Amino acid sequence: MSAWLLEITLTELALDFSIFGVLLVLATILRRHIKLLQEYLIPNNLIAGVLGLLLAMAVIDFNLLSSERLGAYVYHLLALLFIAFGLRKPSKSMGLTPVKFSVIFIMTYLVQGIIGLTLALALVYTIMPDLFPAIGMLLPLSFGMNPGIAYSMGNNWENFGFEFGGTVGLSFAAMGFVVAYTVGIIAMRNGIRKGKATYINESTAEENEAIRTGIQRPEHRPIMGHQTSATEAIESLTLHFGFIALTYAVTYAIMLGLENALHYIGAEKEILTLWSFHFIIAALIAMLVRRFIDGFNASHWIDDGTMTRFGNVFMDFMVVASVSAITIAVVTMYWFPLILMGTTVAIATWYVIKWACDSLFDDFTFERDIAIFGNLTGTMQSALVLLRVLDPKFKSPVSYDLVYGSGFALVLGFPLLILINAPVNYFDNALEGYWLTILAMGIYLAFLLVGWNYLKKK
Repeated sequence: MSAWLLEITLTELALDFSIFGVLLVLATILRRHIKLLQEYLIPNNLIAGVLGLLLAMAVIDFNLLSSERLGAYVYHLLALLFIAFGLRKPSKSMGLTPVKFSVIFIMTYLVQGIIGLTLALALVYTIMPDLFPAIGMLLPLSFGMNPGIAYSMGNNWENFGFEFGGTVGLSFAAMGFVVAYTVGIIAMRNGIRKGKATYINESTAEENEAIRTGIQRPEHRPIMGHQTSATEAIESLTLHFGFIALTYAVTYAIMLGLENALHYIGAEKEILTLWSFHFIIAALIAMLVRRFIDGFNASHWIDDGTMTRFGNVFMDFMVVASVSAITIAVVTMYWFPLILMGTTVAIATWYVIKWACDSLFDDFTFERDIAIFGNLTGTMQSALVLLRVLDPKFKSPVSYDLVYGSGFALVLGFPLLILINAPVNYFDNALEGYWLTILAMGIYLAFLLVGWNYLKKK
């Protein structure tokens, strides 16, 4: 709960987000004019995060962009992101394809976790006996999920002795972004050249100027979102933000109630874990709020496009804050495990996804390969950025499968989130607890593989 208890002055809050805004504008200008950034489709929020990291290093004596404050912003923006997406209209059934996506996601999480944790234990037994073993479990959180989750869990483990755990999680996440936009772009170019892409070839790949420069021409500006209220009464954006704020307030109240319940039953050890999962509670509350609104025939009060844009805003600021929060001292301290684990897991992730997609899908296989790889090394945003190059108008079902598959993966992956806390919660950080965790993940992976043939037939 440290992110909730951190004392931040209004001046610090206003100044930090003003700096974020300036950095995002500068990043947009750089993306617009620098060919290298256009060539590798580096998103503006990642560019802004790197600029923020450099700024924080340059003005460290002035306490600008403090890592502690930035970590708290990442923690809260993650929950707001899940709330914005959770308040959208529930999706209709789309067959088994999203389920297949979610199984690929969970299998990749498990492979990332098993490899990361095995390497961490190998280092503990050999050259780095003081290494906190749970560092290996940050790989599925940072690569497979997103920076907010990696920070939340890493920050939770700081209470058990993991020095700078939250920042290490953000460092792995930054490495994941690099993998997504370098390996992803190289693989995509090779596939386009070999004719694997469904909708584009080498010549058409260069035609979409907006994707490269990041700026839409006036005559090509897409419409995303509609007003649901009369401006004379209340601005539609204000109303939507009000629903988001209401949901977060309800989430906080329920979290406090759950904390008191854990105190009552004597499960105080689970309180830190509970607060690190606040984004899941927030997502569930958002879906319930949406059902409640629909039940009163007021679903037309909420526009899905507007909620998606709010989610994208939270994502942009979260990425800027997460990359800016990285400190060189922490990277220097953990440079060897960062490089060893990050590189090994990135290679394994590519081959697991390629094998899975080739096994399960007969159509849009190349698009699925690239999109899922972008999602399981970076974030949903990096997946959509890569997919947009291959499928500029999102004609294929891949974008929908990504979104709905992520929702299923959140449910299927919940046991994994609980499992990774078992060594610190139930084994006092003993190495035996980590070996049992590897065994449990292996059993979970085997269970998923049992159902693999059924999904292949469907």
